[in-house]
Amino acid sequence: MRLYLLRAFLPALGAALVLFSLILELVDIFGNLWRYLALGTPLASILRIMLLYLPASLSNSLPIALLFAAALSLGSLYANNELTVVFGSGVSLAQFMAPLFLIAAGLCVAGFFFDDEVVLRTLREKNEYSSVLLKQKPSMNNADVTVISKGGRVVYRVDYYDDQAKVLSGVTVLERDAQGRPTERVEAATARWNEGQWVFGGVRRFDLRPDGSWGEESYGSWVESDLNEAPDAFKSQNRDLVEMSLTELGTYVEFLRRAGLPYAAALAERHKRFSFAFTPLVVVLLAGAVGGRYRKNVLLMSLLASLLAATAYYVAQMIFMLLAKNGVVDPRTGAWTPLAVFAAAGWLLFRRART
Repeated sequence: MRLYLLRAFLPALGAALVLFSLILELVDIFGNLWRYLALGTPLASILRIMLLYLPASLSNSLPIALLFAAALSLGSLYANNELTVVFGSGVSLAQFMAPLFLIAAGLCVAGFFFDDEVVLRTLREKNEYSSVLLKQKPSMNNADVTVISKGGRVVYRVDYYDDQAKVLSGVTVLERDAQGRPTERVEAATARWNEGQWVFGGVRRFDLRPDGSWGEESYGSWVESDLNEAPDAFKSQNRDLVEMSLTELGTYVEFLRRAGLPYAAALAERHKRFSFAFTPLVVVLLAGAVGGRYRKNVLLMSLLASLLAATAYYVAQMIFMLLAKNGVVDPRTGAWTPLAVFAAAGWLLFRRART
C-alpha cells in the first residue's frame, strides 16, 4: 500500500519541482531581461545566470512541490475510491502517509545543509556575475555613522566614510570610563586606516585631568593604538542578508551588537533559516489534511490548494519578518510564528481529515 502511494507521489514531486523551478527561473530572468538585451549580453552569459540560480529555485520550489505532489497523490486515490479500501483495511491516514513524513523529514535535514552549503554560494556568485553583466557596483561608502566599540567604552561619530580609500571624514571619538563618564574627546578632520590603526589628521584632543578640568592639545597627525576599530564597522550596513551563511550571519549579528548598530534584521534572518528547514513537514501535514477532500478536478484543485497555501505562508512570513526587522516583534517571534501557525492549522485539519 505504502509503496503504491510512493509510486504516485515521487513522479508527481519530480514533475512539480521541475515546473515550479522553471517558473521561478523565468520570473528571475525576465526581471532583468531588457537590461541584458540593451547591453548586448551573450546568450551563454544569460544561461549561466539561470544555471547559477537553479539551486535557489529548486530550494524555493520544494515546499510547494511537496504540497502539490502529496495533495495530488492522495486526491487521486480518494477519487478512485482507493483510500476507502485503505481505511477499510484498518490503516489510518497517519500510518498510510508515514513514508511521506519520512521523506519530508529527510528533506528538512538535506534542505538545511543544501541551502547553507550550495544555494548561498551559487546565489552570491549569480548576483555578483549579474552585477558585472549589468555594470552595477554596490557602494559601501557610508554617511552619518555612529559606532560603539570596546564594550561601550569608545564611541565614534563620523560624517562620511570612503570605503575605497579607507578614510573617515569629520571624526569625533569619545572615550568613557566604566561608569560611562567621558574621559577623552578627539575631534579630527580625517582619519586614514594604516597598518591596523587609524591615523588622525587635523586633530584637537581634549582629556580629563586629575583635578577635573579639561586640557586641550592640537596635532597635525596623531595615533592612538586603542582606537583600532576596523573599517568594516563604518561600511554601509545594507548587506544582502540572503547571501550570508549561518556562520556569517552569527558573526554579523555579534558584530552589529558589539558596534551598537541595529541587528534585529540579521537575527531574524538567521532564525528564519532554521524555521524554513521545517517547512517540508508542515506542507506534507497540510497535504494530508486537504488531499482527501475532493473527488473531481483533482489536478486543478491540488494545484489551487498548493498555490493558495504557499501564498498565504509566504505572505505571513514576509509580514512577520518585516515586523521583526522594524523592531515591532522579537526577531525570534517574527521568524518562527508563521511556521508555528501553519503547523498548528495543519495539525488541526489533519485531525479532522477523513481516515
